[in-house]
Amino acid sequence: MKTMKIWRLAFAMLAAFSIASCSSDDHWEKRLTNEQKETYAQNISGEYPGQYIIIYKNKDCKEWINEEGRRVTEAHSETFNGVQVDVSNNKMLHVFFQDFPVSLITKVVDADEELSHALAEASPQAITARYGFDYDTDYSHIKWAFIPNVMLLQLNYSGAEHHIRVEFDNNSQYYTFTEDELKQPRAFRPLAENGIVLQLKSIYDGPTLIQQFGSEGNYMHIIFKAE
Repeated sequence: MKTMKIWRLAFAMLAAFSIASCSSDDHWEKRLTNEQKETYAQNISGEYPGQYIIIYKNKDCKEWINEEGRRVTEAHSETFNGVQVDVSNNKMLHVFFQDFPVSLITKVVDADEELSHALAEASPQAITARYGFDYDTDYSHIKWAFIPNVMLLQLNYSGAEHHIRVEFDNNSQYYTFTEDELKQPRAFRPLAENGIVLQLKSIYDGPTLIQQFGSEGNYMHIIFKAE
Protein backbone atom coordinates (compact mmCIF):
# COMPACT_ATOMS: atom_id res chain seq x y z
CA MET A 1 0.00 0.00 0.00
CA LYS A 2 2.83 2.39 0.84
CA THR A 3 4.46 1.66 -2.52
CA MET A 4 1.18 2.40 -4.31
CA LYS A 5 0.82 5.70 -2.48
CA ILE A 6 4.38 6.70 -3.39
CA TRP A 7 3.76 5.97 -7.09
CA ARG A 8 0.51 7.94 -7.03
CA LEU A 9 2.31 10.87 -5.44
CA ALA A 10 5.07 10.68 -8.06
CA PHE A 11 2.57 10.71 -10.95
CA ALA A 12 0.70 13.63 -9.40
CA MET A 13 3.93 15.62 -9.07
CA LEU A 14 4.90 14.79 -12.68
CA ALA A 15 1.49 15.92 -13.97
CA ALA A 16 1.72 19.14 -11.97
CA PHE A 17 5.20 19.79 -13.37
CA SER A 18 3.96 19.25 -16.95
CA ILE A 19 1.09 21.69 -16.47
CA ALA A 20 3.43 24.25 -14.92
CA SER A 21 5.84 23.87 -17.87
CA CYS A 22 3.06 24.48 -20.42
CA SER A 23 1.86 27.49 -18.48
CA SER A 24 5.41 28.82 -18.33
CA ASP A 25 5.81 28.45 -22.13
CA ASP A 26 2.56 30.31 -22.74
CA HIS A 27 3.71 33.05 -20.39
CA TRP A 28 6.69 33.87 -22.62
CA GLU A 29 4.54 34.83 -25.61
CA LYS A 30 4.80 38.61 -25.80
CA ARG A 31 2.45 40.82 -27.78
CA LEU A 32 2.34 44.51 -28.56
CA THR A 33 -0.24 46.46 -26.61
CA ASN A 34 -2.88 48.59 -28.32
CA GLU A 35 -1.17 51.66 -26.87
CA GLN A 36 2.14 50.67 -28.48
CA LYS A 37 0.51 50.05 -31.86
CA GLU A 38 -1.29 53.38 -31.70
CA THR A 39 1.93 55.24 -30.84
CA TYR A 40 3.94 53.51 -33.56
CA ALA A 41 1.25 54.12 -36.19
CA GLN A 42 1.08 57.79 -35.23
CA ASN A 43 4.86 58.17 -35.51
CA ILE A 44 5.17 56.59 -38.96
CA SER A 45 2.14 58.44 -40.36
CA GLY A 46 2.63 61.27 -42.82
CA GLU A 47 3.35 62.16 -46.44
CA TYR A 48 6.65 60.99 -47.90
CA PRO A 49 7.60 62.45 -51.31
CA GLY A 50 9.89 60.41 -53.51
CA GLN A 51 10.14 58.39 -56.70
CA TYR A 52 9.17 55.05 -58.18
CA ILE A 53 11.86 52.89 -59.71
CA ILE A 54 10.04 50.26 -61.76
CA ILE A 55 11.95 47.28 -63.12
CA TYR A 56 10.21 44.97 -65.55
CA LYS A 57 10.88 42.13 -67.93
CA ASN A 58 8.88 41.30 -71.05
CA LYS A 59 9.32 39.29 -74.23
CA ASP A 60 11.62 41.97 -75.68
CA CYS A 61 14.24 41.32 -72.99
CA LYS A 62 17.17 39.21 -74.13
CA GLU A 63 18.72 36.29 -72.29
CA TRP A 64 22.28 34.99 -72.55
CA ILE A 65 24.83 32.83 -70.75
CA ASN A 66 27.69 34.77 -69.16
CA GLU A 67 31.33 33.71 -68.84
CA GLU A 68 30.56 31.90 -65.58
CA GLY A 69 27.89 29.80 -67.27
CA ARG A 70 25.01 31.59 -65.59
CA ARG A 71 21.85 32.65 -67.37
CA VAL A 72 21.49 36.44 -67.44
CA THR A 73 18.20 38.14 -68.26
CA GLU A 74 17.93 41.71 -69.45
CA ALA A 75 15.36 43.96 -67.76
CA HIS A 76 13.98 47.44 -68.37
CA SER A 77 13.97 50.19 -65.75
CA GLU A 78 11.96 53.42 -65.58
CA THR A 79 11.94 56.14 -62.93
CA PHE A 80 8.96 58.33 -62.01
CA ASN A 81 9.64 61.41 -59.90
CA GLY A 82 7.18 63.68 -58.11
CA VAL A 83 5.21 60.89 -56.42
CA GLN A 84 4.67 60.11 -52.76
CA VAL A 85 3.58 57.49 -50.26
CA ASP A 86 1.04 58.43 -47.60
CA VAL A 87 0.94 56.46 -44.35
CA SER A 88 -2.20 56.74 -42.24
CA ASN A 89 -2.34 56.52 -38.45
CA ASN A 90 -3.92 53.89 -36.22
CA LYS A 91 -7.47 54.76 -37.32
CA MET A 92 -6.93 53.42 -40.84
CA LEU A 93 -3.63 51.47 -40.84
CA HIS A 94 -3.19 51.96 -44.58
CA VAL A 95 -0.37 52.86 -46.95
CA PHE A 96 -1.15 54.72 -50.18
CA PHE A 97 1.36 54.46 -53.03
CA GLN A 98 0.05 57.55 -54.80
CA ASP A 99 0.03 58.15 -58.55
CA PHE A 100 1.25 54.73 -59.60
CA PRO A 101 1.62 54.76 -63.43
CA VAL A 102 -0.97 52.11 -64.29
CA SER A 103 -0.28 52.60 -68.00
CA LEU A 104 3.16 51.02 -67.55
CA ILE A 105 1.52 47.66 -66.85
CA THR A 106 0.85 47.46 -70.59
CA LYS A 107 4.58 46.70 -71.00
CA VAL A 108 4.19 43.28 -69.36
CA VAL A 109 0.64 42.28 -70.35
CA ASP A 110 0.88 40.25 -73.55
CA ALA A 111 -1.80 37.59 -72.97
CA ASP A 112 -4.59 39.94 -74.11
CA GLU A 113 -3.61 42.51 -76.72
CA GLU A 114 -6.81 44.58 -76.45
CA LEU A 115 -6.50 44.77 -72.66
CA SER A 116 -2.89 45.83 -73.06
CA HIS A 117 -3.90 48.68 -75.38
CA ALA A 118 -6.62 49.80 -72.93
CA LEU A 119 -4.16 49.82 -70.03
CA ALA A 120 -1.87 52.10 -72.01
CA GLU A 121 -4.54 54.81 -71.75
CA ALA A 122 -5.22 54.35 -68.02
CA SER A 123 -4.61 57.23 -65.62
CA PRO A 124 -2.30 56.99 -62.60
CA GLN A 125 -3.95 55.51 -59.54
CA ALA A 126 -3.01 54.74 -55.93
CA ILE A 127 -1.96 51.28 -54.84
CA THR A 128 -3.41 50.85 -51.36
CA ALA A 129 -2.27 48.41 -48.70
CA ARG A 130 -3.12 47.57 -45.12
CA TYR A 131 -0.27 47.44 -42.60
CA GLY A 132 0.38 46.14 -39.09
CA PHE A 133 3.00 45.74 -36.37
CA ASP A 134 4.23 42.71 -34.43
CA TYR A 135 7.29 41.61 -32.49
CA ASP A 136 10.15 39.92 -34.31
CA THR A 137 10.86 36.34 -33.26
CA ASP A 138 13.43 37.31 -30.61
CA TYR A 139 11.47 40.39 -29.43
CA SER A 140 14.48 42.64 -30.12
CA HIS A 141 12.78 44.46 -33.02
CA ILE A 142 9.31 45.44 -34.18
CA LYS A 143 8.14 44.02 -37.52
CA TRP A 144 6.20 46.24 -39.89
CA ALA A 145 4.51 44.59 -42.87
CA PHE A 146 1.88 45.51 -45.44
CA ILE A 147 -0.53 43.55 -47.61
CA PRO A 148 -1.48 45.23 -50.93
CA ASN A 149 -5.16 45.54 -51.78
CA VAL A 150 -6.59 44.68 -55.18
CA MET A 151 -6.66 47.60 -57.62
CA LEU A 152 -9.98 47.88 -59.47
CA LEU A 153 -10.18 49.42 -62.94
CA GLN A 154 -13.08 49.95 -65.32
CA LEU A 155 -11.81 49.88 -68.89
CA ASN A 156 -13.76 50.13 -72.12
CA TYR A 157 -12.49 48.06 -75.03
CA SER A 158 -13.82 45.54 -77.54
CA GLY A 159 -17.15 47.37 -77.43
CA ALA A 160 -17.80 46.62 -73.75
CA GLU A 161 -16.94 47.73 -70.24
CA HIS A 162 -14.53 45.43 -68.42
CA HIS A 163 -14.01 45.20 -64.66
CA ILE A 164 -10.29 44.67 -64.32
CA ARG A 165 -8.64 43.47 -61.11
CA VAL A 166 -4.92 44.05 -60.67
CA GLU A 167 -3.24 42.15 -57.84
CA PHE A 168 0.05 43.08 -56.20
CA ASP A 169 2.25 41.20 -53.74
CA ASN A 170 5.14 41.89 -51.38
CA ASN A 171 6.49 38.30 -51.20
CA SER A 172 5.66 38.20 -47.46
CA GLN A 173 8.48 40.66 -46.86
CA TYR A 174 8.59 42.63 -43.62
CA TYR A 175 10.70 45.53 -42.35
CA THR A 176 12.12 45.99 -38.86
CA PHE A 177 12.39 48.89 -36.44
CA THR A 178 13.79 49.19 -32.95
CA GLU A 179 11.38 50.44 -30.31
CA ASP A 180 13.45 53.61 -29.97
CA GLU A 181 13.16 54.27 -33.71
CA LEU A 182 9.38 53.94 -33.57
CA LYS A 183 9.20 56.46 -30.75
CA GLN A 184 10.57 59.17 -33.05
CA PRO A 185 8.32 61.40 -35.21
CA ARG A 186 8.28 60.56 -38.93
CA ALA A 187 9.89 57.23 -38.11
CA PHE A 188 8.95 55.90 -41.55
CA ARG A 189 11.41 58.12 -43.42
CA PRO A 190 14.62 56.05 -42.94
CA LEU A 191 12.78 52.94 -44.07
CA ALA A 192 11.34 54.68 -47.13
CA GLU A 193 14.74 56.12 -48.02
CA ASN A 194 16.13 52.58 -48.27
CA GLY A 195 13.22 51.51 -50.48
CA ILE A 196 9.88 49.74 -50.15
CA VAL A 197 9.25 46.96 -52.66
CA LEU A 198 6.18 45.29 -54.11
CA GLN A 199 5.49 43.24 -57.22
CA LEU A 200 2.80 42.92 -59.84
CA LYS A 201 1.21 39.52 -59.20
CA SER A 202 -1.69 38.97 -61.64
CA ILE A 203 -4.44 40.61 -63.66
CA TYR A 204 -8.07 39.50 -64.07
CA ASP A 205 -10.97 40.48 -66.31
CA GLY A 206 -13.84 39.92 -63.89
CA PRO A 207 -13.34 36.38 -62.51
CA THR A 208 -11.15 35.32 -65.45
CA LEU A 209 -7.40 35.20 -64.94
CA ILE A 210 -5.69 36.90 -67.87
CA GLN A 211 -2.05 36.67 -66.84
CA GLN A 212 0.21 35.93 -63.89
CA PHE A 213 3.60 37.50 -63.39
CA GLY A 214 6.76 36.14 -61.81
CA SER A 215 10.34 35.01 -62.27
CA GLU A 216 9.47 32.45 -64.97
CA GLY A 217 7.87 34.98 -67.33
CA ASN A 218 7.11 38.67 -67.47
CA TYR A 219 7.49 40.50 -64.18
CA MET A 220 7.32 43.97 -62.66
CA HIS A 221 9.01 45.13 -59.45
CA ILE A 222 7.94 48.47 -57.98
CA ILE A 223 10.35 50.24 -55.64
CA PHE A 224 9.42 53.43 -53.81
CA LYS A 225 12.26 55.56 -52.41
CA ALA A 226 11.67 58.67 -50.34
CA GLU A 227 13.66 61.79 -51.11
